[in-house]
Amino acid sequence: MRIQTTELGLMQAPLRLPFKTALRTVTMLEEISLKMTDDAGEVGWGSVVPTPAITGESEDLIRSDLKTLLGELRRTPIVDVWKWKEVLPSAAHVCRSAQCAVDVALHDLSARKAGIPLWKWLGGAHTIVMNTNMTISVEEPALMAQRAQEAVRKGFTSLKVKVGLDSELDKARVLAIRNAIGSKISLRLDANQGWSEQESLSLIPWFAEMCGPIDFIEQPVKATEIAAMANITRHSPVPIVADESAMTLAQAKNILETKAAHALSVKLIKAGGVSEARAILDLAYAEKIPCLMSCMFEVGAGFQAAIHLASMHPAVHWVDLDSAEFLTALPYQGGVRPLGPTIRCGHEPGLNLELRE
Repeated sequence: MRIQTTELGLMQAPLRLPFKTALRTVTMLEEISLKMTDDAGEVGWGSVVPTPAITGESEDLIRSDLKTLLGELRRTPIVDVWKWKEVLPSAAHVCRSAQCAVDVALHDLSARKAGIPLWKWLGGAHTIVMNTNMTISVEEPALMAQRAQEAVRKGFTSLKVKVGLDSELDKARVLAIRNAIGSKISLRLDANQGWSEQESLSLIPWFAEMCGPIDFIEQPVKATEIAAMANITRHSPVPIVADESAMTLAQAKNILETKAAHALSVKLIKAGGVSEARAILDLAYAEKIPCLMSCMFEVGAGFQAAIHLASMHPAVHWVDLDSAEFLTALPYQGGVRPLGPTIRCGHEPGLNLELRE
């Protein structure tokens, strides 16, 4: 495979309502898009959203690294998509967000050239209907309860609740949601590194007893506090999911070796693309560890590739792919239309996606 041309664009779309976590607030989707065309005229799409509060990688850094990568890519034939990083000199030194955009585009292009959807190109035997949760952003308790009710009316049977800004207020937030939606809807709490170890040891049993059913607690403490994560995991009555503590394959291995979580959250941007994300899922499956397939706030090719990977991999136990619910309109044509709680991939080649600039 020889790449003839590459183009970068920027997708922008206003949010229907703000997306707030303990780390950041998003009011506008801004996603870098990558269009890659080979010498036969076939096109592959990649994309990435800058999330410096999480990855530490700014838009300027990502664009600079993409420029370097794409320059090398246009000069270097790719024989094996799984090993493209081994043949580009700069691949090991650029940021993972830039790696992700290129990796997704190469996967999309390869599947399109093969005439099969990405999930099948990755080895999937069939498609499955996946049920995603709906995320409830951090707000005052009454507003969070109201938005939880709206999500349930749309058919969502599980809600991912953002917490971590104030431990006592977190209790009021989650309890208000539970009282508003009843006991049949499961909750997933994401602290985004916002609690201390002692707060976690106190809060988690309280949530389990007063606000259940709770599917899991995601990243209660700072990503670097592995010993604290391990202690919380030993004492938690509900599964602990490592997110920012397990961004790469090496970090995921460390989490499993130290028993610092019951499960892993997998994101393509964190991992550096489809290849690395799948390696994490393969590791988890071999160790009988369930995974959450999640995303940053994105809807482009990287998001679509995460849907395809989740639909074919047996390690994926939960799905958190609800970004489209926050937009007034989708800034792309084709692809999976993830509106509502159910998601299912189609049978068109690659990602079947056309991004709008």
